[in-house]
Amino acid sequence: MKNIVRLTLLTLAFLQLGACSGVMDSKREARQTYLLTPDTSITGAPAAASAPGLAVAISVVPGLDTDRILALGPDARLSPYANARWPDHLPEVITSVLKRSLSASGDFSSVEASSRASDGGWSLTLELQQFYGIQNGAGETSSVRVEFAGTLECNGNSIPLRLSDSNSVSEDRLSAVVAAHQRGLNDVTRQLLEQVRSACS
Repeated sequence: MKNIVRLTLLTLAFLQLGACSGVMDSKREARQTYLLTPDTSITGAPAAASAPGLAVAISVVPGLDTDRILALGPDARLSPYANARWPDHLPEVITSVLKRSLSASGDFSSVEASSRASDGGWSLTLELQQFYGIQNGAGETSSVRVEFAGTLECNGNSIPLRLSDSNSVSEDRLSAVVAAHQRGLNDVTRQLLEQVRSACS
């Protein structure tokens, strides 16, 4: 009788071990990291020595301070796309991309990530309010929204800014969703540069 009990206990132990090992060995899809790049369409000649410097400070609304690529559902729920990430948290990513885009424009002697402008320089403060895919009830992404609000300080003036764009997603694939994010960011970067040139010239 004792042998039967021992055999039963050993069998149960092996079965539990096998179940645990199945969980530990479960194959998960590898994390995919997507890169956003500067807008090359606004590249201009090198800045003149007299061009102003620009200090850029970027923040994001609650919920967007993450490295996850996000979607907004019809029930106002933010959800991450599975295993899809930006290389860093969104404020750092957007600051880096905008800084390089504006530097390449040739409008500024320097562009720095800072909340304070240097003597005679200009400052740009932006809050990223939308940066996500828009999903329907079936979880399909139809478009990507990008929106900033902020203030530009130049020549002693304070100019309110609102920059927004919506890009349709060509197919319900992650690469297409990321491409729509890139187009949206490029579009608002061009809007930003146009408003800076108009307000500060």
